Amino acid sequence: MWLASSAAAAAWTPKKAAEANRVVEQFLLHLNASHADLPEAALSLAIGSRGALLLAKGYGEAAPGVPASAHTVYHVGSIAKQFTAAAVLDLISRHAHLRNGTALSLDLALADIFDGVEHWTAQGVGPRNQAVTLRNLLTMTSNLPNFTRRPPPATNPWGRIGAPELLSEVKKMRPWGWPKTFEYSNTSYFLLAEVIEEAVRPGEARPSAYYDYLRQNIFPRAGLVETGFIGHYAPGSEVAIPVGRRLRVFDQPSWLKGSADMTSSAADLFAWNTAFMGGRVLPPEYAALMITGTGRVSPEIYYGMGWFVEYRRDHELFSHAGMVPGYTSINMIAAETGGDRGWTSVTLLLNTDVAPDELQNLAKELMRLTQER
Repeated sequence: MWLASSAAAAAWTPKKAAEANRVVEQFLLHLNASHADLPEAALSLAIGSRGALLLAKGYGEAAPGVPASAHTVYHVGSIAKQFTAAAVLDLISRHAHLRNGTALSLDLALADIFDGVEHWTAQGVGPRNQAVTLRNLLTMTSNLPNFTRRPPPATNPWGRIGAPELLSEVKKMRPWGWPKTFEYSNTSYFLLAEVIEEAVRPGEARPSAYYDYLRQNIFPRAGLVETGFIGHYAPGSEVAIPVGRRLRVFDQPSWLKGSADMTSSAADLFAWNTAFMGGRVLPPEYAALMITGTGRVSPEIYYGMGWFVEYRRDHELFSHAGMVPGYTSINMIAAETGGDRGWTSVTLLLNTDVAPDELQNLAKELMRLTQER
């Protein structure tokens, strides 16, 4: 039985904390036994309810002789999409405009933002000539191919690439498939980062760089002090060294721009969850868009904007996993339906990329433990 999230903190007991530790330690024992040829992995977690931390700690060593903690920094992969989506919605809520004066809006066609993409209209079966819009990028319904699945022919997935070069290659892509249907696409969130760099807020003379906009306008609202970007870590960061790395492609930052290029800690991501659910990140109507299911993934799962959304009998589940070379992550929030939307969250960060499915299962198990009587 699920408790109202508002009661989760009161229901958290030393026995539950001990059981959570047991579950995590069992996960790590199994992980290390399954990959005996690899160094032992480190894991950091934060479990909390309505802004109150229930458990925040690290397991294993983030680096030789350095114990992992809730403040250890990891590459968090696609959790970055939550921040990119929030930045774009923030610009829209502030009535930002493009360099040519065109107002930024969810239904603005990408052809009005980028030169040379007039072909970005529905090309497959079904209704034709529907413009691909900013909303489609946010909700993963752009029908633009995912460049981390099918890299542009002129690019080298094992090498370095600049954002301008990648944008030039992405512009050659054509939408395909049934219009406005969900397809997970890092292409969409790379383009959103580029949109941020085309938008000018009222009273300002020029756009901000994507990285600067997040650092100056999004991170401070959640009090994030350990969150940064690959190669540009927050000051004083203790970064977990990856072990058992399997992925070798797309490990240069521009490949991941906007979609998977951020670094953070379990403690900071809990602070992010608290600020987001507390209404400190975006105005309510824009925050609601992020966790409203739009792109249908499966009969029970939708994509909002930077979050997967599952509707259940007495709660909604918002989550996003991430995996980049050497790291795996998941951030998950269970929010009660109706009332004051009490909530509970589980954040897990791991310094290996060998067990993405297992990490998601661990997060679900910890969420059940947190919520059950």
